[in-house]
This record gives sequence, structure tokens and C-alpha cells, in this order.
Amino acid sequence: MSAKQTKLLTVASNGQISIGKSWAGRQIVIEEIADGELHIRAGVFVSDSQKTFYTKAAKASLSAFDEWEESTTKKAPKSSDVFAQLRKQKQSRGK
Repeated sequence: MSAKQTKLLTVASNGQISIGKSWAGRQIVIEEIADGELHIRAGVFVSDSQKTFYTKAAKASLSAFDEWEESTTKKAPKSSDVFAQLRKQKQSRGK
């Protein structure tokens, strides 16, 4: 549906309406503006249990972690070095 388009629907006896396949799978919020007036909007909504992760403090903490990780990340050792070290350990245990 394009902006400012009106659609007349009949509410089924079970209280449900069908707003079309273009809305399928999307999250929506239905606001009751006044008695007999509803507004339906699509969007991405954050549940109460996830709101903590969208605060300024959480973003700052994540940025600080990213900086720390970047400065402390070690390079992966060469596989030949790892195998040499394992052989050395195996030989020392066998003695």
C-alpha cells in the first residue's frame, strides 16, 4: 500500500483482520489512538529484556572492548610451530 491509501476491512467474528501479504512476517505496532481509531505501523521493536544493550553505556562498553581486543589480539601461530612444540612435549614425556 502506498502512503495515504485507505483500505476498508471487516473484522471477523474472532477479532482478526487480514492486512495483506505485503505485511506478512513483519513486526508491527497497533496503537489505539481514540475509541474506534487504530494506527498500524511497521518497524523494528526492541523487547524490554534487550533494551539494556541499546543504551549509551552499553555502546561505550562495547567500543572500549573493541579497542582492547584490537590492541591485545595475538597473531595465530604457524601450524608448523605448533606441531614442533607438540613433538618436543611428546619426546620429553617419553624419556
